[in-house]
Amino acid sequence: MVIPKRSSIQSWKTGGFKTEDRNKSIIFALLIVALLITSTGFAAAKEATIVVKSADTPDNRVVIFSAFSPEKIDIHSGESVTWINFKKPKAPVVLVSADELWEETTLNYGKAFSFTFENPGTYSFTLKDNPDIKGTVTVLAGESQNASSENSVGTTVTAEKAQVQSNPDSSMKNLEVKNKENVENKENVKNKENVKNKENVKNKEKIAIYSTTLTPNLIEIEKGSTVSWVNYKRPKGSSVLVSEDGLWEKQTINYGKAFSYTFENSGTYTFSLEGVPEAKATVVVK
Repeated sequence: MVIPKRSSIQSWKTGGFKTEDRNKSIIFALLIVALLITSTGFAAAKEATIVVKSADTPDNRVVIFSAFSPEKIDIHSGESVTWINFKKPKAPVVLVSADELWEETTLNYGKAFSFTFENPGTYSFTLKDNPDIKGTVTVLAGESQNASSENSVGTTVTAEKAQVQSNPDSSMKNLEVKNKENVENKENVKNKENVKNKENVKNKEKIAIYSTTLTPNLIEIEKGSTVSWVNYKRPKGSSVLVSEDGLWEKQTINYGKAFSYTFENSGTYTFSLEGVPEAKATVVVK
């Protein structure tokens, strides 16, 4: 029997210990990596915050069926209106701005057209092939104040996030109360603006000029009221408005344009279209 030298035994043992130490080092390193990943995950979870965003206000929409729905819309300056064609049977329509805000726009079925109104006022729109279908957009001022109110709601929700998490029942009740107050304030502002705008336009009347008629053909107003004649003649062309009482010189009104006159004196006044004797109307000023 041959006995290995002591140095060989020591070398074998030493190599064995080195392998075992290397395995321990790898396991230890893996444990450190796992701890780092876990701690990073906890830290990320701790730093995460809940962001509450108020819902965006959708554009005002007008759906085109056999008529406009709705026929009248009240918006604020800077807001947009979108018209969508859902006419049945499916067919394209041509959307026309009576105030020439946009060029005639063809909408295929299911397609939409949007326009942003920047200036306060009342604007009319119709369909080219069916001018009897009409609608109006009334643009009000003062949206900046309402926007400020809406922004304050979003700020309040974010600032009270921690309170909502710690006491959700109480906090949600407080938020509901504040949101209700903001909605009521917004409604009050809008109602005041509507009243103001109604007061501004209550003394204004409009008469539409078509090819052979004036609609309406009789209007009763008070002294100081204004009447506007708007040309909707088809096919498009100019009309000459005549005052048979000599209140004004002959007025040529192009398609989509208007002529206005303020009646200061009581009486009955007749006007007509030049070359169209049957197109007459009367204004009675009380």
